[in-house]
Amino acid sequence: MSGRRAASPLLLLATLAVAGACGVASEPDLAASAERAATTATPPGSGGPSSAEAAAAEPTAAEGRALVAAHECHRCHEGLDLSPPPPAMRCVGCHVDIVEGRFEAPSASLARWKPRVAPLRFAPSLASIGATVKTSWIATWLLTPTDLRPGLHPQMPRMNLAPREAQAIALYLTSSHEVAPTSPGGVATRPADADRGRRHFDEKGCGRCHAFSGSGKAAPAPVRADEGRDRALAPDLRFARARLRPESVAAWIRDPASVRADAAMPKQAVTAQEALDLAAFVMSAPLMETARAAPPARLPRLDRPVTYDEVAARVLHRTCWHCHSQPDLARGDGGPGNTGGFGFAARRIDLSSYEGIAAGTVDAKGEPVSLFSPAPGREEPLLLAALLARQEEEGGRTSRVRGMPLGLPPLSPEDIQLVESWIAQGAPR
Repeated sequence: MSGRRAASPLLLLATLAVAGACGVASEPDLAASAERAATTATPPGSGGPSSAEAAAAEPTAAEGRALVAAHECHRCHEGLDLSPPPPAMRCVGCHVDIVEGRFEAPSASLARWKPRVAPLRFAPSLASIGATVKTSWIATWLLTPTDLRPGLHPQMPRMNLAPREAQAIALYLTSSHEVAPTSPGGVATRPADADRGRRHFDEKGCGRCHAFSGSGKAAPAPVRADEGRDRALAPDLRFARARLRPESVAAWIRDPASVRADAAMPKQAVTAQEALDLAAFVMSAPLMETARAAPPARLPRLDRPVTYDEVAARVLHRTCWHCHSQPDLARGDGGPGNTGGFGFAARRIDLSSYEGIAAGTVDAKGEPVSLFSPAPGREEPLLLAALLARQEEEGGRTSRVRGMPLGLPPLSPEDIQLVESWIAQGAPR
């Protein structure tokens, strides 16, 4: 995620769990996810299908709705037919309240938090998403999320989902929507032309908001923290042809609200003909391959003493403890990486204190595991492996360890160097 800042400090756990949970996800988590999918069935004796029969059946929208509730998608996304989450679990909503001065906290704290959470106050609405987005694309993307919206500071994390669960969620999200218009409205006098659309792209300033990776178009300027959701949520158009329903694209370009009422993109000053031409360019322009970012070079361990206090100040208390903390620090919620949430089981990882780190975590069977023991399939200790895995995920590489911080940019090489040096020195107090 070139150009993104590292996550900023904030003393509210629930408000910085932006789009995911923090915890080390090993093979048992994946097995548990598959088991959940296989056992989503009518209870025995009710006359319904058995667990095995339900597992063999096609996923359903009803199953997807239950999974969306279980994974607490409404903590970040609006537009779902679910009851609002408790105030302490409103992630994006809390950020908005802080920026707009509605959050109950001392004025000095609000002033300190406001600039830090300003880039974290947007998430795309999921209302009527099926009017524009393909069901198949959603299912694939949930399993292997990419950086779809380069201007958005957080991104969709790699959740604890089995393929069947992703399919069910995609069905639920797209099962209820009005059919998108098949034309942009107005009069078009000529067939759509991609070459004209390429010219319109520049003339209309589409590149001020949208990246179009591989098309030869320059990337837009970085989104400022004080800008609105239209630029922050603008997707990279490279994904449009795989992601969007073709019949909706021209209508969306001309008047997004005519397709989805809560569209972040404003109405455009384009004619029906120009919208058709732009749609042809977006959906058919030749695209060059884009190179995956390689993880940054690993820095050598520091040869000076590193203490817990330094690691806590620079890393653990800036980012990690917002998802891995004690409940009494965050209005009763220890965070998804400690007490569970976002579909993740409670792993009891408390990174808010030295004692909490020393207590370690628990595996899928509830057995204690040290955070300094080797991660599954890796040589590095769990705590370090999770940080390195997040760097690798930016380049499209995944492993049995889920990268941290989940849903946020990876830590800098310097911060990872600090953590690695501290661990190598025996994690001194």
